[in-house]
Amino acid sequence: MKDQTNLIVIIVAIVFMIGFSLAFALTQRKPLTIAAPPAVPVAPVAPAEGAVIYANSLPNAGSGPSAAGGAGPSSAASGAPAGAAPGGAAGGGARASRPSLSSSGGN
Repeated sequence: MKDQTNLIVIIVAIVFMIGFSLAFALTQRKPLTIAAPPAVPVAPVAPAEGAVIYANSLPNAGSGPSAAGGAGPSSAASGAPAGAAPGGAAGGGARASRPSLSSSGGN
């Protein structure tokens, strides 16, 4: 009886092995083929005349307010409230059209 049971187990194992082998072989992924990248142009490029300006500083670097945040005369000396424009409450001064970069400004 033991030989018949062993024979059945071996036959079932062989059938499962063949089935799994076929399933793995038939359902495997196909390798992906990557398209060739486009050619990179390597011709030298000449810049347009006048397109590059070499300078040692930023444009208008010396014409703005000082780096210390000077927004005009001191508020205590002129009697104006803090953050007010030097031209008055209506903002009629020369600096009224330009926003302030200092942290004390109302913007």
